Amino acid sequence: AEAAEPPPLPMFLTKKERKKLRRRTRMERETQRQEMVARGLIAPPEPKVKISNMMRVLAADATADPTKIEQEVRRQMKLRLKNHEERNAARKKTDEEKREKKIHKLDREVEVETTVHLYKVGDLKSRHTKQARYKIDINAKQLRLHGTGIVTDEESLLVVEGGPKALA
Repeated sequence: AEAAEPPPLPMFLTKKERKKLRRRTRMERETQRQEMVARGLIAPPEPKVKISNMMRVLAADATADPTKIEQEVRRQMKLRLKNHEERNAARKKTDEEKREKKIHKLDREVEVETTVHLYKVGDLKSRHTKQARYKIDINAKQLRLHGTGIVTDEESLLVVEGGPKALA
């Protein structure tokens, strides 16, 4: 039994190469769409008429009744904008999805590298520092940090463990 070869490492493209690849795939997709239109498999898209190109696109109609054509062009523009905003709203993440993504990112960061920091803090024992203890606790929960503290009358030490970005 021969040992299987390890799978090849994934190719990491430079920014310029990624742009070129994206541009090429978009061009291929567009040419395929144009071929489908030429064969008659799909209907050609409506011309995107704007106020600036209205006379060139709708020359005969625009001279007959320019006010009516202008209203129709404005209606089409509003419809395109509305469709665009609806597509964006559909893609937008909900608050819960954003929260899950952030938590997942912090957890993944800890899996890659864990950092430990030691902080020397002033008095955390007296009743005047309840607010400071609360802030430390909330920050630790939000940044998914773990640790312990040594609290004395004069000074306190906090040992905190977490991802490098959370402790930066």
